[in-house]
Amino acid sequence: MEAATTRRQLSAPEITEILRGEMIGDPSIVIDDLNVIERATETQLSYIGDLKNIARIQNSRSRLILAPESVRSQLVKFSDRTFILVPEAEPAFLCIAGVLRPHRARSTAGISERAVIHQTAEIGANTNVHPLAVIGRDVVIGHSCEIYPGVVIGDGCRLGNNVTLHPNTVLYSDIIIEDHVTIHASCVIGADGFGYRFVNGGHQRIPHYGTVRICSDVEIGASTTIDRAKVGETLIGQGTRIDNQVMIGHNCQIGRHNLLVSQVGLAGSVSTGDYVVCAGQVGVADHVHLGDRAIVAAQAGVKHDIPGGETYLGNPAGPMAEASRQLAAIRRLPELRDRIRKMEKELADLQSKLVVRDESGPQSAAA
Repeated sequence: MEAATTRRQLSAPEITEILRGEMIGDPSIVIDDLNVIERATETQLSYIGDLKNIARIQNSRSRLILAPESVRSQLVKFSDRTFILVPEAEPAFLCIAGVLRPHRARSTAGISERAVIHQTAEIGANTNVHPLAVIGRDVVIGHSCEIYPGVVIGDGCRLGNNVTLHPNTVLYSDIIIEDHVTIHASCVIGADGFGYRFVNGGHQRIPHYGTVRICSDVEIGASTTIDRAKVGETLIGQGTRIDNQVMIGHNCQIGRHNLLVSQVGLAGSVSTGDYVVCAGQVGVADHVHLGDRAIVAAQAGVKHDIPGGETYLGNPAGPMAEASRQLAAIRRLPELRDRIRKMEKELADLQSKLVVRDESGPQSAAA
């Protein structure tokens, strides 16, 4: 949802009451907006999350700052500021953001005359279909859905209740989306996977007859692509959160409550357990399995199955402790190279001295 353009003002005591916090400092301060602490003005609320960020207050113009209880003893250094103490600062900050910048009310657009809807499509109550959306034959859409402009829903798709498709998202035919799913702008769900055979000197496309199923309570970021299965389903498990620009190949089986961060790439038939985290730009080879609660650090490359419950990094990805030792050793390579060169020079000097001694020894004996 878009934030409303209207603003209101809040005094320090009002914010303290909303958050049930404790105010320290001047109660007369009034704010009309909010911002991160580096860019906040004198009339904007800001926050610090923990003790390591306390120094950021010094260069901030913000006069009213949310802070966690854990930094109380350090606030005496900043007597020119007013603080509101709360258990956790960031959730409190976002709570006030919701007061100052309330979301716009959901529109009651209904079904636009400028949408293109096949006569066989079924659309549930309280669903908005915005102008320039295209809905194919035999599509079923549940109640309270939001279909924004430019969305294309292919023939035979099934959408549950409270589904939101943001502008220019494309669902190929026969895609299944369960309840309470949000798909952000310009996603492509159900294109054929990247499958080819080399035949008679050329690449022959392998047909894909399967589909994609997105389970309930999933959110998918902008410009993400999820390929349809060759046969069966590409599956996105319940509660999973997928960031922008993620690529999920054909026949992947993503578990429940996964977090896939931007530019993650999963090759065909990758499977994950529950609560798996793949940080930005992780790449996973085909048919690899990531176990429950595995965490794969940014830019790691996973080439083999990995057990759950551990953190992995590096390329090829390995357990964090082992990979950290390897990275530390790599960082020392220039130093080790210089030491080896020095030792080689010293060894060469010693060898030359031995040669001279061997050559001069018999002469001394003869004399």
